[in-house]
Amino acid sequence: MTVELPCAAIPVRGRVDAVASEVAVTALLLAGVVTGGTVMVREPLGLEPDAVRRLRAGVARTGAYVVASADGLTATTRSTAGELPQFDATVPMDVLPLYAVAATRAGDECALSASDGTAAAWAPLLVQLGLGVCVEGESIVVAPGLGEPAGVVDHDGDVRVALTALLVALLQPGVQVVDTTPLDVFPGFLDRWTALLEADEYLLPGSALLPSDYVVRS
Repeated sequence: MTVELPCAAIPVRGRVDAVASEVAVTALLLAGVVTGGTVMVREPLGLEPDAVRRLRAGVARTGAYVVASADGLTATTRSTAGELPQFDATVPMDVLPLYAVAATRAGDECALSASDGTAAAWAPLLVQLGLGVCVEGESIVVAPGLGEPAGVVDHDGDVRVALTALLVALLQPGVQVVDTTPLDVFPGFLDRWTALLEADEYLLPGSALLPSDYVVRS
């Protein structure tokens, strides 16, 4: 039985508990970035300091405003129009397809390279998901915009594929996967993802407080 992944009806705005995985945290933060929203991944992140620094730098390359605080890691877009600035980036192979999805929101083509592999290896999946991708050597160039996905995505047990499909589905209704079993490696992740899409929480970057919390405190 195939599963149709959820689309974002509104900008993704909310707080979410962390998953001790760089690729999962990247997907959560970029959910806010690509939809013009704001996402805070709560502490503890469960990641090594080097991974957190790498993650912050990568998400910031998309033009997002990224803030680390005692409450968690927050990413918010600087434009409410939903368009990201053109960016080029070199990121780990595991998260590269997620940044490719973000690149579809940019105003011009984005060149992506992998720091530890060949970015071109992700091209077939990205094309299937509706991205306009051109391979240049070991890098890929991603064009703005998304097309229709070409059939049901078979993740072959790869959680990175499942997370990439989730991110595309926020922007393009109708993305289907064979199932969501790879996400079982992160217990409760799909429930958190769905709750995040529905949260609609207005946050100040770096703070886990909602506007109503400030009123109570005053």
